[in-house]
This record gives sequence, C-alpha cells and structure tokens, in this order.
Amino acid sequence: MGRVPQHAGMVRLDGEGGMKRALFRRRKKNPELEETSVDLGEITVHILPGSEQLIVTVGGRVTVDSSPNLRSVLLDLLRRGTTPRMVIDVSGVSYLDMSGIATLLEVLKAAGECSVKLLLLAGICGQFRNLAKIVQLDTIFRARGSEVEFR
Repeated sequence: MGRVPQHAGMVRLDGEGGMKRALFRRRKKNPELEETSVDLGEITVHILPGSEQLIVTVGGRVTVDSSPNLRSVLLDLLRRGTTPRMVIDVSGVSYLDMSGIATLLEVLKAAGECSVKLLLLAGICGQFRNLAKIVQLDTIFRARGSEVEFR
C-alpha cells in the first residue's frame, strides 16, 4: 500500500481496515495554530491549540474498535510538540473500556518522552470514574509528573 501524504486538513490513521483519512474542519486564529475537529466514527476529537497548552476534547465511545484511532491522533499531536502541556478532556466520553485506559496510559508515557505535561480531565461520573479509580489512574499520572482531575 502506498504512503498517504499528510496535508493541512488531513490526519493519517492506521486502523483495522488499513489506512484511512479523516477530514476535519479548521478555523485559523493565526497561521501556526489551527482549531480542528476530527470525526472518527464512534468518537470525535476537538483540538484547540494555544501557546501554553493544547486542549483536546474527546467525545463518544472509546472502545477496542475506536481507541486505535484516538491513539493515532493523540500520539501525532505529541510528536508535533507545539506546546509544553496537553489537556485531554474526556467529559464527553459516554463509554470507555480497558483499551481506552491503555491508550491513555500509552499517551502518558509518550508525553513524558516528549517532555509534555499531560492533564486528563475526567469530568464524568459513573463507569469511567469507577474504572479510573480501580486502575488508580490518578496515582499513575501523578507518578509520571502529570495528573488526573476528577471534576
């Protein structure tokens, strides 16, 4: 399979069905920073860049099927290294399974390698909060120099 070039307005995703492209909306505030929204089927990702932090809002169902796409987007953002801090707001996540937790832990590890402080905002209750407490996500994040904030 040929290499898919990455352009402004596209993000490359490696998923179960092979390579696919997700188009997203952009609103330019300045030439270097772009606000984007990516629709990945079960989940949506909204990216709001700033000079001090990058805010990533995730919504939908993070499952074994959708977490690889989320992983690709988050790791790509970390590799770009545009800000020293990334905030991941999961308040719009209606369901999260263990593959979603694994994705967040992998992103946490990559953030440390890129010297990016990661803040996970868990603004929901119920299943996600219970799962995060069971796996002691807040303890893991603090041990790596980042944090989980339950709102």
